[in-house]
Amino acid sequence: MKTPKRIYSIFSAIMVLGLTAWTPAFGEEKATTDEVFQLILKAVPVVQELGDAGLEAFKDPKGEFVYKDTYVLVLDCQNMILAAHPNPKLIGIDLKNHLDKNPDPSKRKNQDREICEVSKRPNGGWVEYYWEKLGEKDPQRKISFTVQVPGTNYALVSGIYDDSTSVEELNARLK
Repeated sequence: MKTPKRIYSIFSAIMVLGLTAWTPAFGEEKATTDEVFQLILKAVPVVQELGDAGLEAFKDPKGEFVYKDTYVLVLDCQNMILAAHPNPKLIGIDLKNHLDKNPDPSKRKNQDREICEVSKRPNGGWVEYYWEKLGEKDPQRKISFTVQVPGTNYALVSGIYDDSTSVEELNARLK
């Protein structure tokens, strides 16, 4: 299985823009959309080359896939479960009827199903939904980049809390 050349082309373009090297330290610093994108691209070959054994890399809260205030999680889109997450208590959660926390109940959606659908696009894509930040009560807008690992049922996801960045503009940059 090979990662699509288009994804590597996009990754190379971001690297040319001079993104910084990774220094995992979950917490205070805020990741950017470019860093989220880069983190996902870094994660693809791990699952692609190691298969299910590669999921272990996403379960370590101090591992290479936890960066600033974001991390990579893995959805099993065939079974609609959380396959890997830095919080071991969340692994295996059934996502079939899981809804986001949009303050307007009439606008709540199953963001996990949307993530799985968007991940199948040739270059992946960005989605938005509402969720609470760790330690806070009120849900906030979150934007996440997702891509399906070629040849698997796994979608890799990483996101940030952001009130203003346009998901449409982010997705247009992927084309």
